[in-house]
Amino acid sequence: MRFGIDVGGTSVKIGFVDQNKIIDKFEIKTKKETLIKDICMSVKGYMDQHHISQIDGIGFGFPGTVIQNYIYDLTNVGIKNMDIIEEVSKYFPNVKICSGNDANVAALGEMLYHHEYQNACMITLGTGVGCGIVIDGHILEGRHGTAGEVGHMVLADDYHFPCACGLNGCLETVASATGVVRLAKFHFMEFQTELKEGFTAKDVFDLARKEDPLCVFVVDRVSYYIAKCISILSLTVDVDIYYIGGGVSQAGDILLKNIKKHYQILAYNAVKNVEIKIATLLNDAGMLGAAGLLD
Repeated sequence: MRFGIDVGGTSVKIGFVDQNKIIDKFEIKTKKETLIKDICMSVKGYMDQHHISQIDGIGFGFPGTVIQNYIYDLTNVGIKNMDIIEEVSKYFPNVKICSGNDANVAALGEMLYHHEYQNACMITLGTGVGCGIVIDGHILEGRHGTAGEVGHMVLADDYHFPCACGLNGCLETVASATGVVRLAKFHFMEFQTELKEGFTAKDVFDLARKEDPLCVFVVDRVSYYIAKCISILSLTVDVDIYYIGGGVSQAGDILLKNIKKHYQILAYNAVKNVEIKIATLLNDAGMLGAAGLLD
């Protein structure tokens, strides 16, 4: 039995995990000034309430650069330069502690849940675009902790939209939830559309299902860039399956079928048959994967 902690910019999801299954879960608010203390005290409180005296460990997924249990930068949380083991051990001195980047951890969680493969990628499409890569059951971090930062692949250089990272044309600028809206606004005057002022990415996908010309075009472009990303990944990490997760993935089949259509055109022959699926765990993937780090 162990705890999997998924730290987000506004909330922290805490899961009590046993044999790769989430037995129970709860949330607390994210407060950068007292983040680790709040998490640890919440875990202690849960253990006391449920008369749990011993656990295997605590795993963390953090939204930022985390290498070998050291936080270099959590931009959306406001924390830099923190030794996780040192901080958590103040509250749990004899408990195993592991941590990693949240996208990587979510990919591990999705893979552990399906337990079909040892090699998988999960591309998360939300406010931004992230990716976790798992090879032989282990997360691939890279020397600088940036393995899987596909959101900052310059794949949409024909648009040159500026990205928060300082580059132009990053995948994140066209395939995130904000990117979908940006593309629709960019092409708004070129097509007939039923989109109304203040529309969201969900509105775009909903109208694409109704054959709205603008929305069909935008979904096609978004899918093309995601497929392009996967075609490149397939020639570098060559995994068994790609999961598409995050809020945008809830568009479901209309997104998936278009990604697959473009992937078949872009992919190298040897990897054309790789599986691409919509992730199923949603918000639970990070907790399960964080707990899985302890194995």
